[in-house]
Amino acid sequence: MDLKKFWKESTGGYILKRVLLAGVIFVALAWIALIAIDFYTHHGESETVPELKGLYLEEAQQMLAGHDLYPQVIDSVYIKGKKLGTVIEQIPAANSTVKRNRPIYLIINSMQVRKIPLPDVDDVSYRQADAMLRAIGINVSSVESAPSEYKDLVISVKYLGKTIQPGTRIPEGSSVVLVVGSGLGEGESVAVPGLKGLTLDEGRQAALSASVVIGAVEYDVEPNGNESDYVIYRQKPGAGKSVAAGTRIDVWLSKDKSLLNKTFDEDETEEKSQADPEEEFF
Repeated sequence: MDLKKFWKESTGGYILKRVLLAGVIFVALAWIALIAIDFYTHHGESETVPELKGLYLEEAQQMLAGHDLYPQVIDSVYIKGKKLGTVIEQIPAANSTVKRNRPIYLIINSMQVRKIPLPDVDDVSYRQADAMLRAIGINVSSVESAPSEYKDLVISVKYLGKTIQPGTRIPEGSSVVLVVGSGLGEGESVAVPGLKGLTLDEGRQAALSASVVIGAVEYDVEPNGNESDYVIYRQKPGAGKSVAAGTRIDVWLSKDKSLLNKTFDEDETEEKSQADPEEEFF
């Protein structure tokens, strides 16, 4: 058969031409795809990842830019003793080889010191309270004594000169002052301060200033993180009573301010009647 006639007129030749043409197109497309992939992936081009640990994020960014790389923060943690805002971990590790224009994933130390809640150490011995606080990263800088019925038990905790309540969050590593009972003042009498209308925190401060301490605390409705909305509407012993230094004052709290006008038995002033000696004689 004439080969020229085969390619032009026969069905087999027509099909074979189409198959060969498709093969040529496929090879050309594959070659173009390989070139594009090499260009996109920077085939043959690589960079060595520098050591970034201990650097601030801005410093790491500048260093990576010099290697045609860029940082991407994926997490933040808090590690005591490490500088705030510095790189703690990097992925890939230093001296790894990567393609240019690729991200380096970073874990940095938190920009803020972690805050931890103050545990309830009231009525706990000084030694036990000191151990509890140090175990969670709070230091006891000093101890103050105050009259109290129970000697050597913690009355309150001070932070930056103010009494703070259990649950208050303070920075890890902070220092606090423990106010510890020294026993009742022998032969020393003090007047009970008026605590009505004060918050519990204000009441504790006023009580300590008057050489007494807050004892039992009762809420008419249990607070839910809104303790500052409650005020003392009842106290026992009542204001003005003469007690030994260190005596505990029980208090009741409510958000209902109308209770401040209510009178309780302990509020009544003890009046001693002085009878006329002449009347008593007759």
